[in-house]
This record gives sequence, C-alpha cells and structure tokens, in this order.
Amino acid sequence: MASDDFEEQAENMIWSAVCVTAGLGAVPFGINTWFFVAANTTLIAMLGKHYGQQLSHEGAAKVLRHIVMSVGFTFFATTLGLKFFAEVLKGAGVITMGGATVAGMALDATLGGATTYAIGYTAQSYFRKSPKMKRAEIKRVFAAGFAEGKRRVTSTSVKGKQE
Repeated sequence: MASDDFEEQAENMIWSAVCVTAGLGAVPFGINTWFFVAANTTLIAMLGKHYGQQLSHEGAAKVLRHIVMSVGFTFFATTLGLKFFAEVLKGAGVITMGGATVAGMALDATLGGATTYAIGYTAQSYFRKSPKMKRAEIKRVFAAGFAEGKRRVTSTSVKGKQE
C-alpha cells in the first residue's frame, strides 16, 4: 500500500469520527459526553490497528486518558464548561424561540469536532512514533491539532451553509 493511501485512510478515520462528534453536538437536546468519549475511544482503537497496534477498548481508553492527562486538566475543564454552556444554550431555545438553540448547537458541534480532530491527530502522531511521545510533545501536537480542527470544522460548516 502506498504511503499516501495509508495516511489518507488514517485521515478518513479521523474525519469520520469528527463528523460523528460534530453531529452529536448539533443534536438539540441532551448531554452527549459519553457518546463523545465512545466515539473517540473507537477512533483511537481504529488508528492503533491501522498503525499495527492491536488495542482493546480498554487499551484505547488508556491512550485517550494519556492524551487528556498530557494536555492538562485546565484545557479539558474549560472544554467541559463550554460543553455545558452549549447544552444550556440548546435548552434555552425553548425560551428564545430557537435562537439560542442554534448558537448552542453550533458551539457544541464545533467544540466536539475540533476536539475529536485534535485527539485523532495526536493519536496518529502517537502511533507513528511507536508510543514514545513525551507529555510536552503530546500537548504541543494536541494544541496544533485543536487549532487546525477548529479552523477546518468551522470552515466546513460555513461552506455547507453557502452551498
């Protein structure tokens, strides 16, 4: 298999998971945190297998925890706070005749998609290096992935609205 095809397959796995988590964020009701964790754990297991590492669901969850711990509590606490805020906005749509619901859905979809992109991007780097990444490198790769994921998820949703 050509290297470009191999990397393209990994990228497709990441984008499939991004679509799932962004789609979960766009649902106008309910907190979908457990589905988000499940989608990202499945993504990590798939990427691990793709890069030659057979991971159980528990093994993939350990990699996800390692990424979370490397990135730091502050980022994920802030993300969780924004997630709850998005859920409140989605719920407030009943009062605002739907306006807040749309804003909450957009925020939640962008947050979920960008975070999944960053997790996938970081896991991909992690597996390429045969799990020898140091915490500081994981944090740096995740930050770059999150910024890129946010940009790409936002630009993709804007393109979709224009078409």
